[in-house]
Amino acid sequence: MNKSSALTTLALVVAIAICAPGCNRNDMGNYQPKAYPMMTIKKGSMTLVHEFPATVKGIQDVDIYPQVSGTVNEVKFSEGQAVYKDQELFIIDPIPYEAKLEKAKANVASAEAELSSAKFNRDAKASLYTKMATSKYESVKADNACKVAEANLNLARAELKVAQEDFNNTVVKSPVDGKLGMSSVRPGALVTANTTPLVSVSDNSYVHAYFSLTENIVLFLNKNTKLKEGEREADFQIKFKLADGTMYDKLGEIDAESGIVDSTTGAITFRAKFPNPDGVIRSGGSGSVVIPVTITDRIVIPQTATYELQDKVFVYKFVDGKAVSTPIKLLPFYDGTHYIVTEGLNVDDVIVTEGAGLLRDGTPVTRKSDDKVQNQSDKQASAENK
Repeated sequence: MNKSSALTTLALVVAIAICAPGCNRNDMGNYQPKAYPMMTIKKGSMTLVHEFPATVKGIQDVDIYPQVSGTVNEVKFSEGQAVYKDQELFIIDPIPYEAKLEKAKANVASAEAELSSAKFNRDAKASLYTKMATSKYESVKADNACKVAEANLNLARAELKVAQEDFNNTVVKSPVDGKLGMSSVRPGALVTANTTPLVSVSDNSYVHAYFSLTENIVLFLNKNTKLKEGEREADFQIKFKLADGTMYDKLGEIDAESGIVDSTTGAITFRAKFPNPDGVIRSGGSGSVVIPVTITDRIVIPQTATYELQDKVFVYKFVDGKAVSTPIKLLPFYDGTHYIVTEGLNVDDVIVTEGAGLLRDGTPVTRKSDDKVQNQSDKQASAENK
């Protein structure tokens, strides 16, 4: 390289160095600050949407077991059908229990007769004793015999109640309104009391969605809204996203929460209740509880205005024609495009909203919305010089 070329290259390098990043050359040959999009800080609002995996159960899920043992004579339903409370589902062979019932009734009748005779004998002995026609021993003995007869009658009546209940339980009924699940029990099957599962019935008119929240989420929601219905702000709503990703068209409410934090997960379990008149949500299914929370009267900035350095977040303030790097603190929840600033910015501050990663602290900049005004001033000055 000859001396002339070296001098030319050196002059070019010096010229580039003089022109700081963010500057450009105008038509007059002077270097001007580069224009960037900016915004003036004002307080606003932002809706944060929190989504939590949930499992679903009917408001009543009941597994039906037989209360008596025996052979199933009849199955009176189709699997999956809607049933009403006390609708007959199974008939267990009633003959053995009918026989026990008749025997219990006979025992009650016999005990009633024995008690009647004992009372007659007691009254007779008591009358004779007052006339000194019999001993006190005979009178007391007759009275005790009457008490034994009364006890026997009570025992017989209790056995009759049990026999009657067993006989009634040969007809298995639905305990609630709802829909039936699948059943493997068929006519002729031998079932055992309290052991053999017959069928499940679920009341799906309402469903419960169970989900968990971490402690920091719970604290955040409690500060910005109320989880409990009746205490919550008017705009606080619980939504449900179905397993296919579509949003359920009815709103719900949180009606219960665990009183303790799970020591293994650090989470608190909540239960949301949703109306389900059309049976769209099925018991045992899954989905997501969606909680949108609107935060108001806060400083909201676009994510594009920020950059990170050593685990800290910064923005560039526009101060005296320069970009000034400023650390800020953010709410740990955001909507995907904006942040809520908790520290570092004030109302009426001006910040660069795009291109923060291309700037350096102290770089001269101008507001992009001022470009037209600046260009008009330059043209006016050029015309006057002419």
